[in-house]
Amino acid sequence: MPQVRANRIGVFLAYEYRRAIARRKVVALVVFTVLLDTVPYYALVTNAPNLIPPQYHPYVWVIGVYAPLSIFLQFIAILIAAGAMSEEYEQGTAELLLSKPVSKAEYFVGKYLGGYTLLLTLILLNSTLTVLSAYTSFGVQLGLGALPYALLGECVSSSVFFSLAFMVGELVRRSSLSYIISSAIFFTSEILGVYFGLISSITGSKLYLHLERVLPTSPVDSLPIQLGVPRLPAGVGTLLTIVGPSQSVETSILASVGLIAAYVFSGILIAYAYFSYMDVSKKIS
Repeated sequence: MPQVRANRIGVFLAYEYRRAIARRKVVALVVFTVLLDTVPYYALVTNAPNLIPPQYHPYVWVIGVYAPLSIFLQFIAILIAAGAMSEEYEQGTAELLLSKPVSKAEYFVGKYLGGYTLLLTLILLNSTLTVLSAYTSFGVQLGLGALPYALLGECVSSSVFFSLAFMVGELVRRSSLSYIISSAIFFTSEILGVYFGLISSITGSKLYLHLERVLPTSPVDSLPIQLGVPRLPAGVGTLLTIVGPSQSVETSILASVGLIAAYVFSGILIAYAYFSYMDVSKKIS
């Protein structure tokens, strides 16, 4: 049984959080997040009479909360997680860190939680800036009681591609390659989802509908909608059509959570099994 001490995990959590923030790619993502949550509202407020009916102005925050879900948040998750383990091998720091009185389990859990905590921070930053920008541009915002549920859905669903990218980073131990593979998995799932959905609607075949539902992107996109949209007034969900689908692919919250859990735990277990039984390489050139 590997030794696991909360204080050691906390040390690696803080280390990974600081290390990820120091990377230029993550800093660029933070800047892009700020722009994404402010500039579009300026464009909306200048064209709102034509784009958004006045009765929906108090609910435009839902656009900024749900717009980044399908691609941007998942890309952030991949960018943070894919390099969490692989960059340590490339820089030769993994062997150095594990030479300290620390178990592999403590190192692994701390690295995972540190990166995931940074991801959650960016999700919260996105939502906070969205609400502030919506308030500044369109006045008082209503229906904010649904925001915590939407946030919960985003935080849970973002763990899917974070875990898959974390696993790929450990398996290939090359940061650039892990980014490419993880991104390919994501975009392939997105494309197959569109393909299966289209074929199912044309043919009426249930097979393609079931195939669409088991893709990792389906529960990722569905859970925040399932949790947040029902708590908004009727008709507000139509705002989501501006940025993407307003209906969930999955049939229930339980189905979404079950698939998310399956993908997340599979990724974590595979990564940890490989990490436990493989030697920690010296610096990889």
